[in-house]
Amino acid sequence: MTPKEKAEELVKKYEPLLYDGYGDFDGYIVSKQCALICVDEILMSQHNVWENTIEYWQDVKQEINKINKL
Repeated sequence: MTPKEKAEELVKKYEPLLYDGYGDFDGYIVSKQCALICVDEILMSQHNVWENTIEYWQDVKQEINKINKL
């Protein structure tokens, strides 16, 4: 799975919990923030892991930041 695909998957997982389906843009912003928190937690727990893994999750984080409403 590419970083972009993973970023979109993470944001979509939070959307049903935070987005009311009536154009609530704040809910969408919050779903992106939740996904970023998730990736930050993964990055912080990866102290002694291969460089590729850390780089992958940093790329996922960048892709989350690029996402506009899906």
